[in-house]
Amino acid sequence: MSHSEDVLLRVDGLVKKFGELKALNGFSITVGKGKIVGLAGPNGSGKTTVINVISGIYKPDVGSIEFDGKSIYRLPSHKIVHRGINRTFQVPKPLAGLTVLQNISIAAIYGSQAGNKTETVKEALEIVGLEDAKDTLAANLTLAQQKLLGLARALATKPKMLLVDEIAAGLSSQELQWIADMLIHIHKSGISMIVVEHLMGFIDSLTSDVVVMNAGANLFRGSIEDASRNEEVIEVFLGR
Repeated sequence: MSHSEDVLLRVDGLVKKFGELKALNGFSITVGKGKIVGLAGPNGSGKTTVINVISGIYKPDVGSIEFDGKSIYRLPSHKIVHRGINRTFQVPKPLAGLTVLQNISIAAIYGSQAGNKTETVKEALEIVGLEDAKDTLAANLTLAQQKLLGLARALATKPKMLLVDEIAAGLSSQELQWIADMLIHIHKSGISMIVVEHLMGFIDSLTSDVVVMNAGANLFRGSIEDASRNEEVIEVFLGR
């Protein structure tokens, strides 16, 4: 990706320590405008830490993060949302005592800088197919519905980029296909994505471009086809 104007997100040399543990050890990634990049790696490789740092939940110790040509390094998460990045969580975190509609409305009010909030909420509900559950308490949703609600809340902030953290975990193969189709639909509306996943098949249904990480650092970037033949990638995934 040679043209800097085509790069939406540029992350360079991220280091994040927790005590003596280096969860991220010089990790870098670029994502082009309108692109989906898969982020894969074994458990404990640092994938969710990357998402937590980019989205402002963790402050990095070293490195740089530029989004849309401006630094967002060490900005608080609400300011990063206002710049146009939002994320889903591997374990959904809805406001359990509120309805689906209330959850999405709060995200739209506090997360989005402009536009008709009512229209934004309606659109987010429709995209994830939760219109019929809009008056249901978030606590009473199934796991798949809670994941969809997390996606709707992120969409209600009108992001330019979505960080999708292991949305496939715990879902049936039918639900996986459904979520993959939905992410493709969202992407076609012009939203760039990093999709964190250890299921290569799920990433493959969304994009051929994958970054594989191990021990907090970059191991591989290229096509999923090439990744599946790369000896280092095979070794970290299969432990041989």
